[in-house]
Amino acid sequence: MNLEDTLTALKEAFTGKSAEAETHAKALADAQALITSKDAELATVNGLVESVKADKVALEAKVASLEADNAKMKEAMELAIAASVDAKAKVESAGKKAAAIAASVGVDAVEISPAVAEASKTNEEVAAEWAALRQKDPKAASEFYTKNRTAIIAAAGLR
Repeated sequence: MNLEDTLTALKEAFTGKSAEAETHAKALADAQALITSKDAELATVNGLVESVKADKVALEAKVASLEADNAKMKEAMELAIAASVDAKAKVESAGKKAAAIAASVGVDAVEISPAVAEASKTNEEVAAEWAALRQKDPKAASEFYTKNRTAIIAAAGLR
């Protein structure tokens, strides 16, 4: 092999190695760009994780505050119920007071209004009861209507 052949062989080898080096350099640049992109994504995910952790801490604090408030409300409710029971035990109804006054002057107590239980019903409930009674027993429905006429008319929207 002469010098010229050697030089040509070296040029070909160098050209092949140069193309190979350029291919490797491009692959390295692509890999570095991918690493940079993934690092940015990782930073975003880490930021989100920190945000979620902060939100979790804030929510845990809020839950603890609400549980404390709930415990206070339960305690206040128990005190109110106890006070209500105590007050009910101490309070005499107007009927009992009237009976005591009547008995003190020698008069026998008489029930004044047996319809007190029906007075606690709403107008709509009275009207529904009357409608059901009309289907079963017209005579009883007539008596019921006479006693509860105002409530039935009010439920019908006529007053």
